[in-house]
Amino acid sequence: MRPVDKGIAPKQYTNYQQSRSDLAKRIGWYCSYCEMPVKNMIEVEHVVPIKNGGKKLDWNNFLLSCRYCNSVKLDKNISRKGYFLPDTDNTFLVFSYSQAKIIEPNNQLTSAKMAIAQNTIDLMGLDRYPGAINEPTDKDTRWRSKDEAWGKAQRALERWKKLPNPLMLEQIVDTAKGTGHFSIWMEVFKDEIVVKQAFIKEFTGTAKDCFVNGNPISRRGGNL
Repeated sequence: MRPVDKGIAPKQYTNYQQSRSDLAKRIGWYCSYCEMPVKNMIEVEHVVPIKNGGKKLDWNNFLLSCRYCNSVKLDKNISRKGYFLPDTDNTFLVFSYSQAKIIEPNNQLTSAKMAIAQNTIDLMGLDRYPGAINEPTDKDTRWRSKDEAWGKAQRALERWKKLPNPLMLEQIVDTAKGTGHFSIWMEVFKDEIVVKQAFIKEFTGTAKDCFVNGNPISRRGGNL
């Protein structure tokens, strides 16, 4: 899960939907949770649901979400406590990505933090995949988007190893931004520092203070 930096609120809002374009300018047209690109119908999501006391018009309570993550999450969480969230934590440290299991808690975490990581996965149903314990619904196509990203990233890595030049790097970054799933691209290119640094720089709104030389570090003020 990509850590993001929204910055301070650009203005006050009378309707939370008015924040959509401002959020997208700050953190890109991606779901803040599953990282899927959403060019149309991206939703402004209240991190703490209004029903559970979350502030309706507070910039600090806004993230962007695809319809699937927003629908699964609904109003299940009563606060931020007990979850790792991309606008306050370095969520890239929290999860591990593989083509087989897609997403799971990082096994380097303490048992307590692994439980929080799993709570976060469960909150949005991020591990729904055909054949998994939690099957996706027919309408939930997040797994298809992830599969597509894996394939494109792996093919891009093969090309990069054959031709590691600035033009190839530019093309890979453009493809990654269009495909989305920052964390998958970072995993596939985990041994390529130059490419990882380019992803961190070019994916709009990535929290750059969460990385050093392309590698994740704990976020100042976060739980991780």
